[in-house]
Amino acid sequence: MEARVVNKPKYLEEALLLLKTSKLPYQDIKLDNNLFVSYHDEEEHLIGFGGLEFYSSYALLRSVAVNEAQRGKAIGTRIVNDLLDRAKSNSVKEVYLLTETAYDFFLKRGFVEIWRENVPGEIKASSEFTSVCPVSAACMVYRF
Repeated sequence: MEARVVNKPKYLEEALLLLKTSKLPYQDIKLDNNLFVSYHDEEEHLIGFGGLEFYSSYALLRSVAVNEAQRGKAIGTRIVNDLLDRAKSNSVKEVYLLTETAYDFFLKRGFVEIWRENVPGEIKASSEFTSVCPVSAACMVYRF
């Protein structure tokens, strides 16, 4: 699996389609000051996508998706591990996320549930928290 940093809008188009077909938020994805990564197989097909929005020493894990035909092969775990490694190398101390469907997946990867009111203000001000995800979404954190 090859990881490529998505640094131009034209490279983002295919990944946004993956997010849309996976029923994940995609309309507010911004490349500026964030890190989004696409993952490809040996034949250059997009098999996964994920990203980090950076807020000082915190990050928000965004839009982890795996192509439906590739699910069940631990690709999601590899994507999350790669993004956590990238967060740590950028001096991030905590990675937050909101999820409606993958609570158990993230729990098994070291994330713990947290009350939204305990989330740093910078993260709470993100579009993910203010308008994209419903209040019913579980809030989780990974601490290094």
